[in-house]
Order: sequence, then C-alpha cells, then structure tokens
Amino acid sequence: MKKHWTIEYLSHVLERRDWSMSQLAREAGVAASTINRPMREQDWSFALHPGTVAKIHAASGIDPAEFMPREMQEPPEMYRAATDSLAARALRDLDDPKDTSKPPPDAQSTNEIKIAVVGDMVQISATVNKDGLAELRRRLDLAEQMVG
Repeated sequence: MKKHWTIEYLSHVLERRDWSMSQLAREAGVAASTINRPMREQDWSFALHPGTVAKIHAASGIDPAEFMPREMQEPPEMYRAATDSLAARALRDLDDPKDTSKPPPDAQSTNEIKIAVVGDMVQISATVNKDGLAELRRRLDLAEQMVG
C-alpha cells in the first residue's frame, strides 16, 4: 500500500535534514506522535494535516510541492508555510546561526524563542529572562506583520 504524499514528504524531510523524528517535531512545533505514528506504523493510510505540512515546511525549508500530486483538489498553498514575505525572511534571518550579534550559546539557552507562522496562525514558544524580552518583542512584531 502506497503511503499518502504527505508521509513521503515527511520521510524525505527527515532524510534530507538528517533529523530524528523528535528533532523534527521540536523544530516544527508539533507533538512527537504527529511525526512518529505515520513513520512507524506500516499500514498508516492517512494524510498529515495541511497545517502540519506547512509547519514542517517552515522548519525544514523543504518545499512540499514536488510531492504534491497534479490532480490534488486542495490549493497547494494550504500545505506551504508563508516563507516568501519580507517578514518571513526576517524571522529566518533571526535564526541564522551565522549571526554574530546573538549572545553566546550559554546565554542563548536561557533565552529560547520559537515562532512558527502558518497562514493566519502564530505558534509561539518562549522562555526568556529580562534580557530576552526585547528579542521576543522584535520577533512578535515580525510575526504580526506576517499575519497582518
């Protein structure tokens, strides 16, 4: 039995990024079971939710378009993260590991901010100290521009 294209996409992302299932779940901001179940159950015949695929796209940067069947009824944009806007690029730039303006790694672990924007929804996970509040505000402003 052939798995749904969204599961083939999921498998491709894991292999291409060389991520574990739990790492992808963390990066995409989804429950580990959302990633684990379809990958571990041989007879899994369901599709991933479009919002989940969009979160995986946002986290991995791998466009799901090549996996989408031509005869698909839903608009492909449902499965893609909003990655082409100026605000989306700015958010990606904030996470660029080459950014030397970021605090050293030990301070970064105190201020952990993850924001995912999918359509008009924003998912936020943050643990910050007083110094991290300004960075959190800046990222929230960019997220607001994206869903604006």
